[in-house]
Amino acid sequence: MGVKKGNTYYQDRRKERLSPILLEVLKVEEIVCGHEICKVRWHILGKDKVSTSVFPMATIKIGEFADFKPMPRELFRECVTILKNAEVYKNAKRRIIYRINKLKQTEQ
Repeated sequence: MGVKKGNTYYQDRRKERLSPILLEVLKVEEIVCGHEICKVRWHILGKDKVSTSVFPMATIKIGEFADFKPMPRELFRECVTILKNAEVYKNAKRRIIYRINKLKQTEQ
C-alpha cells in the first residue's frame, strides 16, 4: 500500500536530541523506481517555536518515509490545532509530545 494525499506521520528522535516532526502528505507527485515523490508539509517542534515547511520528499520504499511512523489523521489534526491555538508554545509542545508518547505506547 502506498502513500496517499492526507496521510500523516510523526518522527520522534528526542533521544538523539533532535526535534520531533509532524508530517502531512499534500500530494503524491509521481512514482519513480519504487519511490514515491510527494509534496509534504513538516511541522518541526523546535525548542522555542514551531517551524513549518512545504517541499518535495521521497519515500525510501513504496509507502514508507525514513524514520517516520504513521499517525492517525484525527490525532495529527488535533496536534496542529493545539499549535494554532497555543498562547504559550512550550505548553503546546508538551501537549503534543504527550500525545506522541501515548501513540508510541499503543504501537508496542
